[in-house]
Amino acid sequence: MKIIGMIHLKTLPGYPQHKNMEIVINQAVEDAKLLLAGRVDAILIENTDDDPHQKEVSPEITSAFTIVAQEVKNIIGELPLGICVLWNDYKSSLAIAKVVGAQFVRIPVFTEAVVTASGLIEANPYEIISYRKRIEAEEIKIFADVQVKHAAMLAKRPLQESASEALHFGADGIIITGRYTGDAPVIEDLKLVREHCPKATIIIGSGTTPENVNKFGKYANQAIIGTFFKPNGMINVEKIKLIMAANNSYEHLKETKTSE
Repeated sequence: MKIIGMIHLKTLPGYPQHKNMEIVINQAVEDAKLLLAGRVDAILIENTDDDPHQKEVSPEITSAFTIVAQEVKNIIGELPLGICVLWNDYKSSLAIAKVVGAQFVRIPVFTEAVVTASGLIEANPYEIISYRKRIEAEEIKIFADVQVKHAAMLAKRPLQESASEALHFGADGIIITGRYTGDAPVIEDLKLVREHCPKATIIIGSGTTPENVNKFGKYANQAIIGTFFKPNGMINVEKIKLIMAANNSYEHLKETKTSE
């Protein structure tokens, strides 16, 4: 699997918790350097600390996010970069990605409707893919959460049906998570999604550890990892190396079996 390391931004302007942009930028740049040192395959930036999350963020947040994303991009060079503006501000995500040259965005609610702590969030896949086309950003991939964590669906459906629908409506990849941050997906659910969507790019969105990375690698193409890398709230390079070593050994084993 490809490993996507998370940068969780410090609180951005507009929130009482925000301190100053220098702190936000310095933390993001330092995290980028640590993820590079751990040799992750890509990086995803998210404004997790903007709490409570907004459905659509205010202009100062989009502006600040763009500045920080550009600083990170300057550090990581050609390493793939992703953007996620919470809760579900796909316009800001795609616009920032377009401006800084990112390769993908994460859209938490691409299809269906969910109830969250920020209220009801209704999906609009048509508007998302249309907006991407309007700003000439079709090279930017959409990675869409399926039955997203920290949310309750209005109508319960089989996970594989939701996954298939997201792909049909234009998602370039589907993200499967547990119920909350740090929770691993149920392996049987993941297997069903893979069987139902054999050619899909499947991304694990939470709960990947050295103990389960090989199990997930049987069915998924990528994994987004944040919490495991930050045992004390700060990125630990040794934790990254543990994941990368376990994942690389499994990938080598797969290649060996294929060549036999």
